[in-house]
Amino acid sequence: MLQKVMYRAPEGLLLAALTGLGYFSAYLSDIAYKKHFQIPSMYVEVHINSIILSVCIIIITLFMAYLSTVVEGLRRYGKFLFSFFIPGAIAVIVGMKLEFNIHWADWWQYLVLYLVHSGLLYCFFHYANRKNRLSMTISVSLLIFLIISVAIWCGHIIAKNQSHFLVSKTPSPVIVVDTYKDTLVIAPVNMKTGTVTPKYQFVHLESDLNEKMHFELKKVGPLTIRE
Repeated sequence: MLQKVMYRAPEGLLLAALTGLGYFSAYLSDIAYKKHFQIPSMYVEVHINSIILSVCIIIITLFMAYLSTVVEGLRRYGKFLFSFFIPGAIAVIVGMKLEFNIHWADWWQYLVLYLVHSGLLYCFFHYANRKNRLSMTISVSLLIFLIISVAIWCGHIIAKNQSHFLVSKTPSPVIVVDTYKDTLVIAPVNMKTGTVTPKYQFVHLESDLNEKMHFELKKVGPLTIRE
């Protein structure tokens, strides 16, 4: 069934679907990141690099599902191999973004997430190989659920474990938590406890305040949010 979809679907429709899913997953990831720091979702901004990365992961997943249906040697073992390889590759990408500075006390949570998503991905490959409409509906539903779940968890894990931030060289230091368009999203931080006070300022890159502030990259996290 997957073969028929890939051969018969118009190229423009496939491209639009992939771009839409990529944008949607990048949007959800940024929402999860901002939610951790208590930044309103109205300030979500999706960057082109995030969309490209999301689209690439989706394309690789679909391509591997396609290979597991047409390549004789992969029909039997491909779904097992790819089900563990793809979540592992995503975990490595997230780890590289964090420079592998991860709060290992939560290792069991990450292991459970890995196994659950691997199991769901196996189910996706299993149903994608079937040749009926019900199986295709199930596989598409699983793929969309996986995209949503992976995007949200990636954003949350990055926010929870990020350790390097731009810190101002001022008596009362502030950190750059995020960016929004041409502004820096800054907040007061306690350097001793690694606690951020969620009282955010939006400083335009060309403002007088920004010219008076100088930042340097420091390891201050993982950060906790002051209630």
